[in-house]
Amino acid sequence: MSHEKIANLFDDWAKSGRGERMQIGHGDVVEQVVADLDVRPGHQILDLGCGVGWATRILAQKAPGAQAIGIDVAPEMIAKAEELSSYTIRARYEVGTFEHLDFPDEKFDHVFSMEALYYATDLPQALREIHRVTKTGGEVNVVIDCYAERESTHAWGHTLGLDLHVLSEADWKQAFEHAGFTHVELTRVKDRRGAGVEGDFQASEHFPSWEEHVAYHEAGSLRIRAKKPF
Repeated sequence: MSHEKIANLFDDWAKSGRGERMQIGHGDVVEQVVADLDVRPGHQILDLGCGVGWATRILAQKAPGAQAIGIDVAPEMIAKAEELSSYTIRARYEVGTFEHLDFPDEKFDHVFSMEALYYATDLPQALREIHRVTKTGGEVNVVIDCYAERESTHAWGHTLGLDLHVLSEADWKQAFEHAGFTHVELTRVKDRRGAGVEGDFQASEHFPSWEEHVAYHEAGSLRIRAKKPF
């Protein structure tokens, strides 16, 4: 899996308006996780795989004087993020990859990622880079929807034509610990809006049946919370 192939896919999503629709699908889960973050005035926050930057803007408004930087491999996503941004919010956006973060060591108090890390072309290297740019004592919060215990997501890579990292909860914990993180906690976060109404359900390549859609909702998103030790 190459960065170019990933960028091409998400460039197409940006052009079709799918980037903006991500907030509709993931907004409630992100709201729950961000509400739990101890972001203080002046904190620096990195949003990995920011897409059109909606979560970056939410993070930047978590505390007075906080600044959030979103990175994404897809130039069209970053262009859309800049278009949607506001000078009243301390958020900015850059094209970049998880494996080579163009930031100095220990820059960020918080690193956040929603539904992006399993696209990494080199997951161990990405985690090492995340560890490098996180401040000592800083916190990382990664939320993913595609993981081994959530069986309804196993075919996503085939559907997208990409080799996704579909890891178990235990394997995700081990991967973070190998990168140097401690206090690695894994929890599930359910969308509070529920699965919806069966009569409104429309089958898709991701969810061929109502039953699979319900199972997906009941499993919840996987939140990985970790610390960079002192």
